[in-house]
Amino acid sequence: MKLKLITAFIIAINVLLLIQDIPPNIIILTVASLALSFIVAGKKLRTFFKVAFLVGSIVLLRYHFKTLLVTECGVSFALILSSLKFWELDEERDHFNMFLILSLCECCIFLLNPTFVIFSFGLAKMLFFFYYILKIRNYDISLLNPKRLLLLVTPSIILSLILFYTFPRFTQGFVNTSDMQYIVSGGNSRIDFKQLGPLNTSGETAFKTFGLGESNLPVKLLYWRTAVLWHLSNQEWSTSNSNLRQETPVLTNTKLKYDVEVFSNLKDLMPVLDGVSSVINSSLPYNSYSDGSYKLKTISRANLTYSLVGTYGNRLQESSDLMLKKGLKLRSQRKDEISKAYFANATNSPVDEERLKELIKIFKGKIFQYSTTPPMYNTVEDFLLTGKDGYCSHFASAFTYLARVYNLPARMVVGYLGGELNPYDNSVLVKEMDAHAWVEVFLQNKGWVKVDPTALVAPERITMSAQEFNNKLNPYITILNFQINRDLFSSATLNNLSLWLDSLNTKFSTDILNFDREKQLAVLRSLTPGNLSVGWIFALSLSAFLMIFWLIFYFYGKKKVNPNQKRYQRFLKKMQSHGLSKAQYETISQFQIRCARNLPSDVNYIDREVGHYLDSFYK
Repeated sequence: MKLKLITAFIIAINVLLLIQDIPPNIIILTVASLALSFIVAGKKLRTFFKVAFLVGSIVLLRYHFKTLLVTECGVSFALILSSLKFWELDEERDHFNMFLILSLCECCIFLLNPTFVIFSFGLAKMLFFFYYILKIRNYDISLLNPKRLLLLVTPSIILSLILFYTFPRFTQGFVNTSDMQYIVSGGNSRIDFKQLGPLNTSGETAFKTFGLGESNLPVKLLYWRTAVLWHLSNQEWSTSNSNLRQETPVLTNTKLKYDVEVFSNLKDLMPVLDGVSSVINSSLPYNSYSDGSYKLKTISRANLTYSLVGTYGNRLQESSDLMLKKGLKLRSQRKDEISKAYFANATNSPVDEERLKELIKIFKGKIFQYSTTPPMYNTVEDFLLTGKDGYCSHFASAFTYLARVYNLPARMVVGYLGGELNPYDNSVLVKEMDAHAWVEVFLQNKGWVKVDPTALVAPERITMSAQEFNNKLNPYITILNFQINRDLFSSATLNNLSLWLDSLNTKFSTDILNFDREKQLAVLRSLTPGNLSVGWIFALSLSAFLMIFWLIFYFYGKKKVNPNQKRYQRFLKKMQSHGLSKAQYETISQFQIRCARNLPSDVNYIDREVGHYLDSFYK
């Protein structure tokens, strides 16, 4: 019963770890299977339920995973298998079968979330489960003798040689195993203005950047673009950049070089520093566009990493007639109404820079207010005419609208603002709550100039991090009508611990997950003579590790002698040194009398040692 409770606890933990990754119906089926295994006692009824759950799970998997979600489907099936096998934990062979199924489930969980914490936690769960099985069986580890070790080593050497020479990529990073697990995207590129909110306050890390630590750039003020939004038709923005595709962007001044790692919740867009950027290399294929954004050709579960060079700031570039036309396009039946409300007293200067300055002044004079809970506006016009409260998406949409009314080509840019420097691995962490929207206005002599309308409304949103600003706007957490100050949950120690764990995950990903063939060969060659074949080095290394494990098991499994028995053996050896050996027919008391008669000077010693032996083993 104790093993069943431990197994149920491990399966329940796996359910909690996967609750965000697999469908709720699969979770419900797993929990129901576990619960019924404790209730249903009849053998026939148990068999009926197990068959029913198995058939139901296959139907559910077929229903939920019509597209190529290979990893999620595999995880769901492994989780269901563990709950069904839980019904059969009666014999010893069932224990080891459950161990194999749980190990498979851990591998699947690791594929979904390949982090140091998940790997360590999964390893600890499996080691604990295996140890408990061995404890139940009273397994004698000394049974692993040299003969059995030889039977284990010989096929291992042959297999390692075959794998190394036949499949040279088999040791390559685990991440590559999911490269072909493509997801059929059901996303729509059109973003309704009404669906631009609510404001994302998730603290999950969206992506991480390396190489900016030495640039002395203020990470809290860095803008990261992901997409440029062009069309405003019936209050809908659309990312219609497919006709602006440019395979080989040209750079003039290269001042920055940095690497980006995007996490598993990525979309098809690739964040880059605002300004002029060019991707040097990428782990996944992508398209580049002349508007300065990049997009994956196919969405994949594989990790996305890429390197960039470029300059940070405004996009100093020539603009095509198509881009200017798109930047002025505006279909709105209320355009004249907006123009009268905002530009009735405008000078309408022929110089675009002067018009932009005047537009900024007009926008600031409207007295908009930043809010994380604004009312719902049906259209951009409604916000401009009657709205007051909003956040970055509202302000960027409104400013782009006004710029086009005022004959200034403008486009809305979505991405991120800010980041947090991790001193443990010198990386910049950008979180989902850093999501932001701003505007680019085209000026004849300066190209596309960045304007952030949010900075005109709430300057502290730019100078502070998103989390600091959100805490300032909402200093309290409401639980059951009680307001709790957020400062109670903020701790420098916890934040440093979080950054340290994040750096561990980075090192784990770099040194373990991405331990590819080149790194493997470099390590092996640094440790061995250059004339020896790398394949043989691999095979011999495996054999050496097996031998080390056997030695550990051998010495650990040796029979331990009772200390009282050791003391008695020392007494017998000392008597032998005086020519007195205990005969087989002789009792210990008879031997004591004979020793005392021959060694009268050692009577006290003889009596003490024999007395200790008798007290230890006969009382």
